[in-house]
Amino acid sequence: MQVLKDEVRAKILKEAKDLFVKHGFEKASMNMIARRAEVSKSNLYNYFCSKEEIFYRLTGKAYDQIDTMFKNLLKHDELFNLDEFTSSVSQELMRLLTEYREEILLIVDCSKGTRFENVKDEFINRLQEHSLFEFKKFNITMGKDDYFFAHYVAASLVEGLLEIIRHKKSDDWIKDNIKMLVGYYISGYSFFFKEVFR
Repeated sequence: MQVLKDEVRAKILKEAKDLFVKHGFEKASMNMIARRAEVSKSNLYNYFCSKEEIFYRLTGKAYDQIDTMFKNLLKHDELFNLDEFTSSVSQELMRLLTEYREEILLIVDCSKGTRFENVKDEFINRLQEHSLFEFKKFNITMGKDDYFFAHYVAASLVEGLLEIIRHKKSDDWIKDNIKMLVGYYISGYSFFFKEVFR
């Protein structure tokens, strides 16, 4: 009996994910999910009390993993090895963006009406704030343009990573492109610090 319940729950989640991708969170409804999962609406409520619960069941773990990655990767000391740091960042992003590809796209592209609807801006802001912290730590200033420079550099990395996973390519293709983008980003950032402000 429990196996059957698990199968029904898995089917509900699968069909809900497809509907969220196709219509976005706001336009998908519990009626649509019940119909696609071939369960009655009342039975659907035996499994999930709302479409919010379904959405967060699909996306919560991915968000937590991204949050942990930010906390771990943005706290390096002044003497870190650039090649090791680049490799570490690349490996972690490769793992996250292949293992949680669909869930991350749900969070970023399909979450209007949820607590995740501004999450892409949150990711950009976290990278931007880290850059501003680094500028201050190393006494680098561009005057009033510090904020804007940090913002567009952070936005370009986040958008680049999202563009990679929006293309329905193989995991190997995604990993190769993440490695190139992260290498380009960190090398460019390092060059900027060494050459522009030496």
